[in-house]
Amino acid sequence: MSLERYEYDQLDEFTYRFYSVGRNGTFEMRVRFTEMAFNYYNLGFGVLDPGSEWLDDRVELRNGDSQIILATVASIALRFMDVHLGVGLYASGSTPSRTRLYQMGLNRVLPHLTEYSITGLIAKQEGSSILPENKPEQYGEWQEFQTGISYRAFLIFKGK
Repeated sequence: MSLERYEYDQLDEFTYRFYSVGRNGTFEMRVRFTEMAFNYYNLGFGVLDPGSEWLDDRVELRNGDSQIILATVASIALRFMDVHLGVGLYASGSTPSRTRLYQMGLNRVLPHLTEYSITGLIAKQEGSSILPENKPEQYGEWQEFQTGISYRAFLIFKGK
């Protein structure tokens, strides 16, 4: 994949750092992989709060570089799966609009991910309303990722 992305540093086995540079300044970003269950990791990223080391995954930088940020996070995720063979990565946006943004990014790079298996979580419907978002895995089903379908979360594995 030859998308424009930022250079990044690996800080420890599960944490990476890069900087968003754009019209609103320079912001330190972190990507962290947190084990959820054996060989399943949550992919989290956001702006670093230097005082607390907390990642703010809800801040909107509006720095004009969202595609570069997503490409950088994707590059880090693929590297993580190359180093940690057999892991699955879980990803979901902190808001529904962020999840849609991630899905659009996956749609864009899907032709380049031939070595990966991607599934998406579809919300189960009850009548005409979608069930609560607080525990999506309890209210949905996983299926092979397809374009044109709205997902609430994603699982990515290396290998078919």
